[in-house]
Amino acid sequence: MLEKKIIELYSLVHNPIEYTNGPEISFDGSQKQSEFFTAWNHIVEFYKNKNLSNISFLEIGAWKGLWGLAFFEFCKMKEINGSYTTVTMIDHDPNNRPLYKTIDYLKQNNFSSELINMNTFNEGVINEVKKISNKFNIVFIDAGHKYDEVINDINKFYGFAEDLLIFHDIGPREVTPDFGVYKAIKDSNIKLDWEIAETDKHMGIGIHYINK
Repeated sequence: MLEKKIIELYSLVHNPIEYTNGPEISFDGSQKQSEFFTAWNHIVEFYKNKNLSNISFLEIGAWKGLWGLAFFEFCKMKEINGSYTTVTMIDHDPNNRPLYKTIDYLKQNNFSSELINMNTFNEGVINEVKKISNKFNIVFIDAGHKYDEVINDINKFYGFAEDLLIFHDIGPREVTPDFGVYKAIKDSNIKLDWEIAETDKHMGIGIHYINK
């Protein structure tokens, strides 16, 4: 069961947590388990009948590397080679330094992983990503949440997505000075094939199929 494996691995690398099916926020404040595992069920279903030997994941704005650890377990389950890359400016929040523990764990387990420690507004960030690959099967966007920040990340990283483009924090629909994720997605003419949100107040995950 993928959920159990992810819980166990996160507890090993970071802080011990329990499985919950409720609406409470988990994973050190980064996700609701109900939304997170529903999203991963959709990812598993998407790749169920696809014959892949390699798969890649680009995360824009990681928090302690939860999605990287989940991707690692997904690849083990599918018995395919995976590579994980994240563009995350660590200095933005010192509490995010445990992300290094995730990267180290993946490398110690011979799983390709790279941390690009840069702000996504940095003009050189695209070249750094291209040094790793021009395409990633899955691109997950969860960095800045202001409207212009999300627009920037969509404009820069949409083209890297080969199969799936995923967003976090689509729940809030109201645009505020500090929040505009959902509007940025809509204004970019991106149709979310799945909107996974317990409420319209916070969090929520959106999935857009690039290649069905």
